[in-house]
Amino acid sequence: MTVGAISSLSSIASAASTSSSSASSAATDTLNMTFTTYLKILTTQLKNQDPTNATDPNQFTQELISMAQVQSQITNNADLEKLVKATSANGLATGVSYIGNYVRADTPSNQFSLQNSAAEIGYTLANGASSATINVTNSSGTRVATLTGGAAAGDNYVTWDGKDSSGNALADGTYTFVVNAVDSSGNAITSSNPTALFKISGVQSNGDGTLTLTAGGLSLLSTDVTGVYSAATLPTAVTGTAVSSNG
Repeated sequence: MTVGAISSLSSIASAASTSSSSASSAATDTLNMTFTTYLKILTTQLKNQDPTNATDPNQFTQELISMAQVQSQITNNADLEKLVKATSANGLATGVSYIGNYVRADTPSNQFSLQNSAAEIGYTLANGASSATINVTNSSGTRVATLTGGAAAGDNYVTWDGKDSSGNALADGTYTFVVNAVDSSGNAITSSNPTALFKISGVQSNGDGTLTLTAGGLSLLSTDVTGVYSAATLPTAVTGTAVSSNG
């Protein structure tokens, strides 16, 4: 076996070691293949070396060291996988505390859950507005209500009792909201940072250490959560009254 071959195998082992930090099965497979290759080459070398010109002891020692390094990387990779599993389990145990409580979470799709005929949504206005209305649509895209909203510059939060302007109670489920804010001249004011308040009913651990939270018909990532509340600590919000019937 040449020094060049040893160098090549060492490079493979090094790359596999870097990949092992993600505790992936692909990295483990690569390391196992590299270790097997080392064994085959060393065995073949010992069987076929010229007795009158044996392998240089220094070179053979280098080969054994390289093989030991790969074996060590395999062990480290297995330990990393155990650590990731343990971390996920601990995260899930912590996540159980979400169940039954409320979270405020970013909702880039502007979707929110009407749960037990109650919902709260939030948004940020770049400037103070003369008025702000919120169009609510159902899962079919039909507008089911238009609410009055907070018009102050900054963060605004609005609660909705799930009724249209005629007082009809709408079914719990997934809805979408769009904010329309204007100044005294009728010019549009930018709305951003859509959020919603969700009551969590379930938690699932993900392989990357995050949690998926279930709220009504929607699933949220724990990384989108910006606040956690009990029923007694819910923030005060403007009550959004439905001002128009289905449109």
